[in-house]
Amino acid sequence: MWRRITLLAAAVPALAVFVPVDATSADVRVPATSRLSGPSPFANCAPGPRDHDKADGAIEPVLAADPSDPRRLAAVWPQDHQRGAVIAVTHDRGRTWQRSVVPGLTRCSGGVHEYVDEVAVTFTGDGALVVTGTVQKGDGATAGLSVRSADGARTWTRPAVITQETDPANGGFITVSTAADPRDHRVLYAVTMQFPPTERTTNRALLSRSVDGGRSWQPPRLLLEAGTRRLVSGHRLSVLDDGTLLNVYTLVQLRDGARDLSVQAVRSRDGGASWSRPRKVADLRTKWLFQDPESGDQVSHTTSLLSDTAVDRRTGRVYAVWQDARFSDGAADGVAMASSGDGGRTWTEPVKVNRTPATISPPNQQAFTVSVETGRDGTVAVAYSDFRHNDAGTPLLTDRWLALCSPRPVSCADPAATWRETRLTTTSFDMRKAPRIPDATSPRGFFLGEQMGLVANGRGFTTTWAAPDVPGRAAVHAANRR
Repeated sequence: MWRRITLLAAAVPALAVFVPVDATSADVRVPATSRLSGPSPFANCAPGPRDHDKADGAIEPVLAADPSDPRRLAAVWPQDHQRGAVIAVTHDRGRTWQRSVVPGLTRCSGGVHEYVDEVAVTFTGDGALVVTGTVQKGDGATAGLSVRSADGARTWTRPAVITQETDPANGGFITVSTAADPRDHRVLYAVTMQFPPTERTTNRALLSRSVDGGRSWQPPRLLLEAGTRRLVSGHRLSVLDDGTLLNVYTLVQLRDGARDLSVQAVRSRDGGASWSRPRKVADLRTKWLFQDPESGDQVSHTTSLLSDTAVDRRTGRVYAVWQDARFSDGAADGVAMASSGDGGRTWTEPVKVNRTPATISPPNQQAFTVSVETGRDGTVAVAYSDFRHNDAGTPLLTDRWLALCSPRPVSCADPAATWRETRLTTTSFDMRKAPRIPDATSPRGFFLGEQMGLVANGRGFTTTWAAPDVPGRAAVHAANRR
């Protein structure tokens, strides 16, 4: 085991701090928020060769809740040009958090790689934390790594390899989704995208399996082969209560400069050894790229290909959400939801979830960076960002929202379902102050992350998001909502 104090004393002194969260708010429509990220823990680490391509500050925070104790939550995010990953843990549903660096993933945290991306955190059935991430060296060599803590992020195992490619000439890996088996705390799964070294007009998805709680990983198996001029992206893996694996993803078909997009699902009933034929969830009718309404600069463009999923453990119903412009005749992306009551075999028609007013200008209606979760009582929560408060002034006013639905008397995926909305940001933030990624890279434009966190905490929901701190740098925030 690596002890945090030993590893971090040289690089990030005085790292573990408590962040108080005010549990009250004068305006019941705006939950109290707290800032989770702190000063750079990597300030004493020399810059890497591609820092200019990476966002400064803390971005795309994701969350996990302990299924056996929903008071225990963990948030993780890449920080400071992705030089390392930081984790914050709470044992009281987010009233207080303890923050520390995840060791061993990057050079700045005691490892050998320069950068970490696509970080994720999972609680195993015995209460251990497993953090995974895609890491990259300066020469482009990539790997998927995991580290495990059995004591609430105080000590960690050494990194275990999920997948790796030491020669960039052979292509690369991006580990994008993890899930724990609810029946066996020793079993974890991870989905990795593998790209060829040439132009990205095809790829495939691999599934890795751990049978010792993330301490080691079996060789990956093929999950999906995209095929010629096709890409599979945005994977979201779930393990259903009977052990069935359900992977929801985006299929991109490249046709003479155009793209046909759809949300698809595949199932496995034998631990990933074999998979069903893909089932279409729905066509994905996103605008693909969306811009600052005034300047035309791109904003978080990669979120348009991503979906998110959640399972109602009471009923087994699966919910999927994604960005979709079908509700505005293609003018602006809203949030679409579909659900499956038979484990992903069939899906309902998409319905609109976000409450963004349809009376404002279409560019300000744009909804993006979507997350979904279900509570113990079946309540469905969907978080998203939009520009509804934007005007023609200097700032690009942006807010984070949470919509809640109780699936009674109809399913939340029914057009007649009732949704109530809460504003999560106490004041709008200026997207034009977000980190700016150069146009030559992907993602590009103003960027706060491709995903944000949302979990049920036993009494409601906890959500995390990134917002500009000072111009060009982001910070992570959190809020609770009952």
